[in-house]
Amino acid sequence: MPLLRALVLGPLRGNVLRALVTLVAVALGVSIGLAIDLANATAVASFASSVNVVSNRVNLQVLGVGRGFDERAIVRVQNAPGINYASPTIEDSVTVGARAGDPFSGEILRVLGVDLLRPLPGDTVAAAASPGSVSQENADPGMLVNGHGAFVSERVATRYGWRRGETVHALAGDRDVTLRIAGIIPRGSAGIDSSVVFVDIATAQELFRKIGLLDRIDLVVDPSRLAQTQRAVAALIPPGTRAVAPKTRTDEIARMLRSFRLNLEALAYVALLVGMYLIYNTVAISVVQRRPEVGTVRALGATRGAVFRTFIAEGAMIGVLGSLLGLALGALLATFSVAAVSRTVDTLYVASHADRVVYDPLLFVKAFVLGVIASIVAAAFPAYDAASTPAAITMRAQGFERRRPRLARRAAALGIAAFALAFACTRVPAIDGVPLFGYAAGLLIIFGGSLFAPLAVEGVARLGSSLAARRPTIAIAASNLGGAPLRTAVAIASLMIAIGMMVSVAVLVASFRTTIVAWADETLKADLFVRPLGLGDASTDAVFSPHVAETIRHVTGVASAATFRGVELPFRGRLTTLGATDLATLDGRNPLRLLGADAHALARSLPGSTQVLVSEPFASKFGVREGDAIELPTPSGTTRFTVAAVYNDYSSDAGLVVVDLRTYRRLFHDASVNSIAIYAQPGTDLTRLRTAVLRSVAPLRIDVETNRELRDLVVQIFDRTFAITYALDVIAITIAVLGVVSTLFALVLERRREFGLLRYLGVSTGGVRRIVLVEAAGIGLLGGGLGVGVGMLLALLLIFVINRQAFGWLIELHVPGAFLAATILLVVAAAVVAGVYPAGVAARIRTAEAVRTE
Repeated sequence: MPLLRALVLGPLRGNVLRALVTLVAVALGVSIGLAIDLANATAVASFASSVNVVSNRVNLQVLGVGRGFDERAIVRVQNAPGINYASPTIEDSVTVGARAGDPFSGEILRVLGVDLLRPLPGDTVAAAASPGSVSQENADPGMLVNGHGAFVSERVATRYGWRRGETVHALAGDRDVTLRIAGIIPRGSAGIDSSVVFVDIATAQELFRKIGLLDRIDLVVDPSRLAQTQRAVAALIPPGTRAVAPKTRTDEIARMLRSFRLNLEALAYVALLVGMYLIYNTVAISVVQRRPEVGTVRALGATRGAVFRTFIAEGAMIGVLGSLLGLALGALLATFSVAAVSRTVDTLYVASHADRVVYDPLLFVKAFVLGVIASIVAAAFPAYDAASTPAAITMRAQGFERRRPRLARRAAALGIAAFALAFACTRVPAIDGVPLFGYAAGLLIIFGGSLFAPLAVEGVARLGSSLAARRPTIAIAASNLGGAPLRTAVAIASLMIAIGMMVSVAVLVASFRTTIVAWADETLKADLFVRPLGLGDASTDAVFSPHVAETIRHVTGVASAATFRGVELPFRGRLTTLGATDLATLDGRNPLRLLGADAHALARSLPGSTQVLVSEPFASKFGVREGDAIELPTPSGTTRFTVAAVYNDYSSDAGLVVVDLRTYRRLFHDASVNSIAIYAQPGTDLTRLRTAVLRSVAPLRIDVETNRELRDLVVQIFDRTFAITYALDVIAITIAVLGVVSTLFALVLERRREFGLLRYLGVSTGGVRRIVLVEAAGIGLLGGGLGVGVGMLLALLLIFVINRQAFGWLIELHVPGAFLAATILLVVAAAVVAGVYPAGVAARIRTAEAVRTE
């Protein structure tokens, strides 16, 4: 403890600002990682709550596919042995607040149709939605059954100004429907998602045209007979349905999101990795400032181990305090990260809604432990330096960094070895769909790039010495950097990592964006695209009325209209999409980018058959190739399909199986469609045609977009998807710039005698400032240059290894040269700005005090 007070606490009290900067850096790294973890956990928890929204005692569910299954199944199921309660359920969605022409307008409300007049099992989470339970007022049974009565959350009612007894309008697919507010569920009702609207099952069947159908049956089963009852129920239910535990459904969604979540977490914790370098410099500065004291206590008998433990304690203290601050900050940031993650999940995967952040204690423990461990590891290197330096050297006032002969070359050799090992890791396939060795390769590339920093510093020092006669300021600055190669290399490495991550993400985004635009140009060939009014993303399964497509085909100016229907299906423990369209048109407009297949031959063989096309992500995830057979559940029973060809697709990384429309309707007994592509006759005015299409289906509510508008929408969705990654990059760079400030400050402290001698020899304060600013520019230039190089390696890894293994997408490399050049310039500028404060400190050094020992 005396050593800690003498060597650590004293210097920290004397440099409160620097200590706070370090704590903020650690806190930022921990908070970002925690916020992303909480956002991911909240997204998964929202799916779990949606599965068990009727009752938390539900332990078995009968799930259908497509438009549902025969409602008469409830009679057989509820009489099965071991069934204590059976609830027939309709689950769909309506849109409120949508505006024509704005695909991002409106809100999706999940509608749950249950028997509201029937008592729910004892310990239920939906009991608040029962008549007589909401706001302590009784609902009219007639309104519930015959009057479209609905129970909505207080949040939704407040947002749209709805009151009890009021009739409100919503969109169910392309139809305007009315609901009458029977009751309002208070805020904070346990287990009830505020985006859920409860209606009677008869009302739901009418709203969504599912008369005689059910989407699922929720069962409460005697736990001691669960397995036996599950087998009995499976034998009673219709073909294509399945009896599963509620957790099965949640796990399927979680697996679908796993790659997205892991990649986001990996990017988030890069900020903590960058913060480790700043912790290194903070402890290194303490070592520099306390070297005479370290030498004194060593001479008085303190062991190397005691000195080492003292500076390790400093790192641990920074880690503990910074991590605690990070936990508080992360809890605050979680609100924003949840919104960003939920928006991406809604856009690309499946509907999600989170009323509140799920604060999982284990995630707080994880973030805290990682922050402390990272801090201790970062402090170990300067702590070892302090403990191993001979007392005779450390007792000299303001000692220097120890010389390490051949450090640069040895480090570079290790860097080459790290790169070689990284390349070997890229050859290892994913494990259960997770590119673990790809992530390991990324860490090795970062580590290998860091090991080249000492060689870069040595090169700059040699270049500076050659300019001594012509550019003395540059020569002195280069000599100062070379005088502390390890500390300078650490600052360069931290900047390199931050810039490398930014460059890698920028190259990935530019490449992906270019590929997406080219894909949209090739596949979106229709003149107009029609969809139900409302949100145009994966959060809704809105469908058209069956006659809409045929009505549009008869509009003057329409040459043809192609339809598409997509349904979600389970496949090998994950969720994928089965799409249906007229595959006889493949040899005409061919909207699919087939990989090595003959479109004309497929157009003749696929219509009406059980042959399918699969997307490249599907083929990659499930190891499926042309000619393989796959089995999918349908309302007609499990059906065996043959893969006829693979095509390139970027609409969903969950994978897509495309079957001919005739086959789909035969197996699924479903004539509805999700979207319609209109091909206009030559010379047709598209503005007038759009108006004519809208009028032809009135009063149905549809949205008609031109080809250009839909392409713009594709790009907008893409940009929304990557918005959160830009924020993570900015935070990592901010921490790295703080590291530049810390490093320059350490160099100024270590070289104060040199600066004092320069002032004694006539160099002006402005000259001293210029020397430090040149050092800052040098660090920025080296960090930016190495960052671009490492970033390009990481980009190649992301595009051709991690992305391929995790998502299955084929992305064409596109390097934004202008952006990379601008990045280096901006990094140099940021480093120079970061050097202003240390330069001021150097200029204010008192000459007499600095040179008194000379």
